[in-house]
Amino acid sequence: MGLEPGRRKASVRRPLPLLQAIVFVLVITCVVVNYAYFSTRVEPLGPRIALSKTQHAMRGFVVPMFDAMIPIGVSLIQELRRYGNNDVIQVYHCLGELSPLSMQLLHRADDFIEVIDVCHEYVTQGNLTLEQAKDFRNFYIKPLALIHTRLEDVILLDADDILFSDPAALWDVPAYKATGTIFFYDREINENSYLNGKHRWTNDAGVDVEENTLQEMVRMFESERFGLRRNQPSDHVRNSLPFNSQGAHEQDSSVVVVDKRRHHIAMDVLWFLITAWRYRFTYSWGDKENFWLAYELSQSPYSFSPHGTSAAGGRQGHDVQTVCGDIAHFFPLDGRDDILHINGNKLINPYTKIDAVNGYDHSFQASKLTDLVANLPGYFAGLRRRGPTPIMQPNSSCPQECMYQRGAIAVTNAQRQSMVQRISDTFEVAAAVDRHVVVQQGVVLPIVTDADAARAVSSINQLRRVGYQGWVQVYHCAGNFPSHVLQTFVRIDAYVQVVDACQGFILNGNLTMDQIPDFQNSYLAPLALIHTSMSHVVVLNVHAVVLQDPTAVLWSDVLYSETGTVFFHDHHDATSKSFLNHPATYIDERGRSVAGTALEAVVHTFNYSKFNLDGPRTLSPSLKASRAWNHQSASRQDGSLFAVDKSRADKAMQVLWELITTTRFQHGYSKGAKENVWLAYELSQLPYAFSKFGASYVDGASPWTAQYGPAKDDELLVVMTALSDVASIDDLPANVCRRRLEGTTDDATCLDQHNEGAQRLTSSQVQALKVRAVSEAVAAVVPKVTHDKRNLALRVVVGTLHVATTVYLVVWVLIMLFSSGPNVVTAKFYQPKVTAAGYTMISLMHVGALMVPNLCHRKPAVTSLWKPLQPPPPPVTVRRLSSKTQSRIIVRQLSKRAATDWFDHVFIVFNFIVILCQGRQAYEMLSTMVDPTKVVSYAVIVLLYSVLSPCLVFINNIQTKYMLVCYADALFSFTLSCGHPMFSVAIQALELIVVNPNLVRNNRWSAETLLFARLFGVTGPVDFFVKHVMHLSTYFTICRLANTAHSADS
Repeated sequence: MGLEPGRRKASVRRPLPLLQAIVFVLVITCVVVNYAYFSTRVEPLGPRIALSKTQHAMRGFVVPMFDAMIPIGVSLIQELRRYGNNDVIQVYHCLGELSPLSMQLLHRADDFIEVIDVCHEYVTQGNLTLEQAKDFRNFYIKPLALIHTRLEDVILLDADDILFSDPAALWDVPAYKATGTIFFYDREINENSYLNGKHRWTNDAGVDVEENTLQEMVRMFESERFGLRRNQPSDHVRNSLPFNSQGAHEQDSSVVVVDKRRHHIAMDVLWFLITAWRYRFTYSWGDKENFWLAYELSQSPYSFSPHGTSAAGGRQGHDVQTVCGDIAHFFPLDGRDDILHINGNKLINPYTKIDAVNGYDHSFQASKLTDLVANLPGYFAGLRRRGPTPIMQPNSSCPQECMYQRGAIAVTNAQRQSMVQRISDTFEVAAAVDRHVVVQQGVVLPIVTDADAARAVSSINQLRRVGYQGWVQVYHCAGNFPSHVLQTFVRIDAYVQVVDACQGFILNGNLTMDQIPDFQNSYLAPLALIHTSMSHVVVLNVHAVVLQDPTAVLWSDVLYSETGTVFFHDHHDATSKSFLNHPATYIDERGRSVAGTALEAVVHTFNYSKFNLDGPRTLSPSLKASRAWNHQSASRQDGSLFAVDKSRADKAMQVLWELITTTRFQHGYSKGAKENVWLAYELSQLPYAFSKFGASYVDGASPWTAQYGPAKDDELLVVMTALSDVASIDDLPANVCRRRLEGTTDDATCLDQHNEGAQRLTSSQVQALKVRAVSEAVAAVVPKVTHDKRNLALRVVVGTLHVATTVYLVVWVLIMLFSSGPNVVTAKFYQPKVTAAGYTMISLMHVGALMVPNLCHRKPAVTSLWKPLQPPPPPVTVRRLSSKTQSRIIVRQLSKRAATDWFDHVFIVFNFIVILCQGRQAYEMLSTMVDPTKVVSYAVIVLLYSVLSPCLVFINNIQTKYMLVCYADALFSFTLSCGHPMFSVAIQALELIVVNPNLVRNNRWSAETLLFARLFGVTGPVDFFVKHVMHLSTYFTICRLANTAHSADS
């Protein structure tokens, strides 16, 4: 200690209190200035389309449903959540069996749902024809779903299963772990049908032999087809009731448990059974025998429950040991006697089943709930092994629903309460369906591309901001989006429906699969207009930015009242000879060859008689006065926004169908689909109306279209642009010009400030464009996997920073643990073992981030790209909500989002502390001033980070800003905590090793090195806190940088 003042005096030539004070004041100032900077670090990246929250889940449930099953299906989901199950639930349907309302009810009930139209996917992929797919709109969708699902550990459930415990426990049963399957037995029904159906055949010896269906299938199965050697039936088959002609059924498929990672040939055989042999043999009531047969015929191991079937119902009056009722099953494990589930449709269904497959009377009577509760089962058939029954069916005194002489177990109070709860949940959902009012009016948003889906989210939010609270129907064509993208719309807003415009027309035979590509473009808009059941419709392009509620403006306009339409003019170009003004030769109604335009060809050659119309003799005044008819424009209608009253347009919709399916291919009259709607009205001789104003312009990087009116020229209604292409907010429009239709000039010169029609956009209009631009600038639907050079460089940087930091910390740990006592005292190390433990933990975090990258990945909120599977919220009763209730739910959702963003809020506070710690380290180094160059450089780096980093706030491109923030955080934090010290010590070491090995005998050099060690080591409790905060900051900022690469690859 006696040497230290002298050493410091030798090194520090004069005190620097003024410089220390300046640095301290600058750092404190920068902390305050950085508030805005920190807010940009956690700035939401816009309303991205979330990838499925369950996309990484590899185990879960598969439940087939159709519309009539929604009440019991939703209540099954709620029942699973009540038992604490957090697994994904995949709801399968076939060719649009679930309506938009059903989809909405499912997603409002639970966040961990995936809805999959398996038939559509297989038809699109060419695995099934449309006609084949229709054969799976029944029980057979279950094996099809099992083959299709991406899940590995799968539990197939029927929607009418009534559960008494979490079925996830089935994955832990030893039999499942041994074979990868658990199947359950069906009732013992002794009759000559299905697997026990009788047939005769002549064997190789010429002997006429009787066999049943199961024996015939085993004998005739083509093992070689699947690369198998012909084998004898397994012991299970030889001992089974059907094989021994003692039963017609083997498996009940209300619960099927399968590990798809094993026995892939079984899935191939299952496909063969449900697509081929189901038509050849009558071996199964519905789908149920296909599962175990696929494993048997593929020579794969499988396991059945050790228990026979039970029944849930009442005891027979003349035989108290016989229980008759719905099928039930015990938990499939020896030593357990608890009931797992009942397959009890009639016990809980609010609707009445009218046929054996999927026919239901949808009339809802709330009073039925009381009847169901009053008639709940009182007994289960007893626990037993499977065995033959002496009862031959049919038998009126002991029907097949009865477990003859199997004993009776009373239903417990807990089981009864569980059934009552399930019935109650089912009826609440049914009541919500019954209360649902058919949507009469709303906005249609067609989406074609991935980018359109992201823009549609922005459009919906924009509609809500301008005051529209009604229904929005998001239309697509034949599922040209992943299911999780479409489901996002249902999740973000309670009044959004997702509708497939093409599928219904395909099922009805109006469209073929080959025609689908013809409508996966702008022609989806008129197709959606035809398809929607709404009467009052506003069709909105996703590129359009609405500045007022379009429904309030258009539906209240006098033009709409008079004609049921409001169309807007497109820009006109008198010199263009394309589209409507394209030269065309046609044969008119008198058989003459006429040279004219494409518009004239459409009008004069249209098949009016097909629609009982008079023909082109009655052209409307609107058409005659239009620029397009007078060869002065190539286009007439702007398709970004229009309104139609479909209740007055039956004939127009018929003509519109003709135009978009036939006429469009005969005449190239339209750029995209925009000219078809007004043409449909013209050709059907119905009144229609255009706005009295021409298309306007707003300025920007390039002029964009805007529309006023239609009645007032001071009400800017919509701006049509591609905001996602905006690189900077500075490129957003600032001026707009109004243009009367009778104006002759149709170009952006009207934006000249000397033009009387030019004016500035209002602050609210500019703000609306900014909000929409920010949200679209970073909107992402399905992130594309990118492995470009920039991403590779980013990964190299991240790996290098992790390795360098780890090396630095490990060196300090070794120094503190293995330095001799005098050296520790001389270096003034504070609590070296505690410090070494802390550094070890931080270094292990870096190693973990290198070895297991997912440990370092940011877990964003719902609005970000992905979200891991987490426990779902408690089941929510599905019901129509009042506006007050909706407000409470919105507040709750915002609170939930704030809670999930805890990492960001902690990060803000932590960064305040980090900059203070960095400033304190610079202050201490200035106090010592061992080497002016190194000390001043450290202080300059601190000031540079603190002063220049807020400049990132002024970068308008959010993506660029976010990337630069991550880079700056990581590099500066690393430099100040490890990089600068390592560089300083490396200079000292190189000077000793390379330049002058005798420096070790130089007292001054030794003193400076010792002082550096004290500066970069931990020498006190405050220093302990400062160093650990800086090293943790380095870890977190590198992780944040790494997460930008992960987001690109998600």
